[in-house]
Amino acid sequence: MKTKTSIMIIVAFLLMLILQCSGNGKYAGLKYKPNWRSLSQWECPEWFDKAVLGFYCHWGVYSVPGYRFNDGAEQVDSGLWYGQFMYVSNDSEENNYGVYDFHRKTYGDPMEFGYHDLVPMFKAEKWDPDRWAAMYKEAGADFAGICAEHGEGFAMWDSDYDQYNAMDMGPKRDILGEMFEAARKLDMKTFASVHEPPGEMFDNARDFYPEGVGANDPQYADLYSMSSYDILNKKLLEIVDKYQPDQVWVEDAYCGEENWKDFIAHYYNKGVEWGKEVLISQKHDLAPRTVAVFDIEGGIFPDGKWEWAGMEEPYEYRWQKDVPMGNYWAYAEGVGCRPVNMLVDGIVDRVSKNGVTLLSTAPKADGTLPKAQIEGLKELGKWMKINKEALYAAKPAHFVEGGIDKWQDGSFRFMEKGEYLYAVDLGNVWPTDKGFADYGDSKLPKAPIKIAGTKPVEGSAIRMLGVEKDLPWHMEGEDLIIDKLPAKLPCDHAWSFKIKVR
Repeated sequence: MKTKTSIMIIVAFLLMLILQCSGNGKYAGLKYKPNWRSLSQWECPEWFDKAVLGFYCHWGVYSVPGYRFNDGAEQVDSGLWYGQFMYVSNDSEENNYGVYDFHRKTYGDPMEFGYHDLVPMFKAEKWDPDRWAAMYKEAGADFAGICAEHGEGFAMWDSDYDQYNAMDMGPKRDILGEMFEAARKLDMKTFASVHEPPGEMFDNARDFYPEGVGANDPQYADLYSMSSYDILNKKLLEIVDKYQPDQVWVEDAYCGEENWKDFIAHYYNKGVEWGKEVLISQKHDLAPRTVAVFDIEGGIFPDGKWEWAGMEEPYEYRWQKDVPMGNYWAYAEGVGCRPVNMLVDGIVDRVSKNGVTLLSTAPKADGTLPKAQIEGLKELGKWMKINKEALYAAKPAHFVEGGIDKWQDGSFRFMEKGEYLYAVDLGNVWPTDKGFADYGDSKLPKAPIKIAGTKPVEGSAIRMLGVEKDLPWHMEGEDLIIDKLPAKLPCDHAWSFKIKVR
């Protein structure tokens, strides 16, 4: 009897160990457990491994004022952090970038007209998600979505865990759900991002206006205060379970570090259940790069110039670079659009280094995009229609066995796909140390063109994408010489040469 009891105790103990090793009993029988070893089974989705470009937007209550910060080095965050600086008076030693004076002049004293009073003004009355999706698709997008929540604490989806959400307040529409539906109609993958946990943005309101300000009023706590990590985790799980995104971009551990591995396991197991390849992208290495895609956000240097490159050279894992399409992340006066040749040069350079580009548009509070960005999307689409073949599903050339042993040469970038090498001439120095206004026109290619170390298949044709005419060529030692170019070039920047090398 004692022996039988001992055996039962041992078996129970072993079962307990098995459950502990699997992370949690609820993960029994599932592919992913909440530990790095198990989560490293994840493989980058094929769709993302082929992708070139995605779009999202920074859009929310902060889009209502549309105020541009008066400090050039900080203007990229115009709009986004309005709620932080509207409460910083001119008497403070902290710079308020002119937000305080603008708010008083436009809306009144922040004590009387708080950030919560901007919510009813965020109406999105002209928003047409199908038009947005069509513009993104035409511009060459493989995936599209929105910033689901930024640090202001306003959820852009129909949430059961936050009364300050776009379905119940402001637009009174399920922005995330409608955007996903529109994207899927056009066969694009879907994207949602969550940024800084809400609450910290409004510390200034509590510090400078300790009595009576909306940030200290319990009825507005859902907007102004930091939710528990338990609630934030439920919100993140809600996005996954309700909307089934293909990519979730997470800044820091939005859901709390204690929930982070559980969230990843849940999402990846859901992907298996849905029969979908999904991914998490993150920018602070809170997960190994075998578990989530590393994202490099566009960072601004103290002198006001942007860091454009992302990775400095090809990287073995697929990575992502997200940058604003215009001068700022969110809408503000003068947001504009970067020169399209600048957008294109960055996109091509990143593909040559195994990277994907994520561009952020800056909608107005009414749901329309700035005219400059609409025109930019159209022009980008014209280039993509001709040249995307050189980028989609291509790999850095020197990643391909037997291929050309380099990914760049001066203004050229090299990608390989199947039998072909694609040599794309940017016509510019990239990465640039110049700002938007100073980025010059692309230098037109002129024959003869030398592409060093490249040997086409004997007797094969070489073409410039967009031109139905073979280009004459010859070899000089190990170098390819293209003797003549088309009389009329097919585009104004980044010209793609298609060369059969196998």
